[in-house]
Amino acid sequence: MTAWHTEMHGKHKRTRQSLHAFVRLPALRAAQLAVLQRWLKSHAQERAWQSLLQLAGAEALDWVDGLRDDLLAAGALAVKEELKAGHWRVTRIVWRDLPALQQAAGVTTADEHAAQRDDLAAQWRALADEHPWLVGAVQTAVKGSAVVQAQRLPLLQKLVDWRQAQRTGLRQDFALAARQHTKGITPTEWDWLDAHLPLEALGIGRFEPVFWLGGALTLAGADAGDILALPRAGFVGLPCRQLTAWCSVQVPPQRYWLIENRASFERQSWQLQPGVCLIWLPGRPSEAWLQAMRCLLSQAPAPAAISCDPDPAGIQIALTAGQLWDDAGLSWDAEHMSSEFWKNGVTRALTDYDRRVLAQLQQISHLPLSLANLRDDMCESGLKAEQEGWI
Repeated sequence: MTAWHTEMHGKHKRTRQSLHAFVRLPALRAAQLAVLQRWLKSHAQERAWQSLLQLAGAEALDWVDGLRDDLLAAGALAVKEELKAGHWRVTRIVWRDLPALQQAAGVTTADEHAAQRDDLAAQWRALADEHPWLVGAVQTAVKGSAVVQAQRLPLLQKLVDWRQAQRTGLRQDFALAARQHTKGITPTEWDWLDAHLPLEALGIGRFEPVFWLGGALTLAGADAGDILALPRAGFVGLPCRQLTAWCSVQVPPQRYWLIENRASFERQSWQLQPGVCLIWLPGRPSEAWLQAMRCLLSQAPAPAAISCDPDPAGIQIALTAGQLWDDAGLSWDAEHMSSEFWKNGVTRALTDYDRRVLAQLQQISHLPLSLANLRDDMCESGLKAEQEGWI
């Protein structure tokens, strides 16, 4: 027989609870446990009975009162009642030991949620510290809900693995690697990745990776008479993996000019000096792009000018591309990146990430003089710019 304790709160209100302290849950069917777990996801100590009825759903109306009474008898809750039309009606319930009840029902407690949040925050910090190129994506992701954060953290971790393995492919390939399904990444997640990361440069293409070039270069295909004369076309785009089929150079350039900004690339393609082959440098170039450029250099070696945004990342990009010329024993230098071109124009303040990159660049002793001067000018002024304003 259950013993009850009743507290009166005026003539028409009362609180009832078992004199027994909560020890364990009563025997519950699977459907009852599922309803209880829905109730206990909130960490509120007191709940309106009507809101709990709504959470239980229409299919539970026949037995939900019995579930409440069993929990009351077990000492798990107290009920607040009001006298209406001569009958006592339950209006609110109060959990007597919410954390213990949540643990018994297999529901995460408030303390456990806090520990999980702290652990998740620590993982985000570690990811951003170890991989500064992810800072923008991390800063946005941590503003989302815990559920969103828990979904996006492993996605960025898979992106790190992809980059370190130097993999290349289409978006479907990355989705398969990250989520075991070609459609495993949602459109919202793709938008988030697109907004903060150079996916093409990371080897994740929306479409087939393309090598864009123009100017003084004539290529011959495998078939006789299969000729591609770039001066006639302005500029063209060839699939990176197909460029090797055109790597029989009939008329080589006297020099190459690599431009990072796409608008600047297109603008300059119509006003090139004779003998110059213009190439679009797509941010942090993918392995497919680098391989295509190696192929071209092996057939038509020539020095290069490289023009990237005058910012810390631009120096890194120029160094990545320039390494191809270093490997081939050819000369190259930065062009139109010095502060004389941008210091009196539109500039932006350096970010914390920019300053970390500059600190890394300070450790490089073999920087070309033009890039070393640019690095030092940015350190002194605290400013950076974009090349589209003058190229």
